[in-house]
Amino acid sequence: MDLLAKVLILAVVLIAVLASARYLVSQSPGQVSNAQAVASVTNYLNTNYPGAVVNITSVNASQVPGSWHIVAAIINNASSACPDYFVESFDYPKFGFVPTPQNNYTSGCVIYGVQKGLPYNVTSYPVAVAKSYDYNLTQVRIFMNRYGYSNVQVSATYHNSITLDYKNYSHVWLVTYSDTHAPYFVDVGIAQLNGTLLYVSNSTA
Repeated sequence: MDLLAKVLILAVVLIAVLASARYLVSQSPGQVSNAQAVASVTNYLNTNYPGAVVNITSVNASQVPGSWHIVAAIINNASSACPDYFVESFDYPKFGFVPTPQNNYTSGCVIYGVQKGLPYNVTSYPVAVAKSYDYNLTQVRIFMNRYGYSNVQVSATYHNSITLDYKNYSHVWLVTYSDTHAPYFVDVGIAQLNGTLLYVSNSTA
């Protein structure tokens, strides 16, 4: 084999080695951007929990080198009277789509993390909805029975201040039960602190 052929073969081998090294570097955790990590985790969650509302609530550099710590809030049955609300977090890409232990806030209208006799704040709309339904109010019960649990849409909005039945309130969740075929809806007002019942009323749509 002449010198030129040897040089050509060596050049081809060197190029192959450099290409492989470049590929490995491009796949290393340090090369995954914030946006890429969020997109990957969001896609995984949307696939794993079809129909759920998925919100990425926090993205920070992970304590695991070369990874992002991503926190996601997931709400199943988001417009029902008993939404399931939980949080998962990931150190991506180091641990892929293996989340830390799930943090449950409400499931099946059971609210977690509340200790009897101790004050607490209702800080999310799924918990506000579950709390309002848990009161088993006559107006809500009649509405649900009349239009069907699966048909009724439930939403909740937070108000720093609001007037209900000519009374002024501060820090209130207003939960609304509605149905497209109903001529009225039911409003339930609960306080952010302890979820105390403040107000319930049938209103004309």
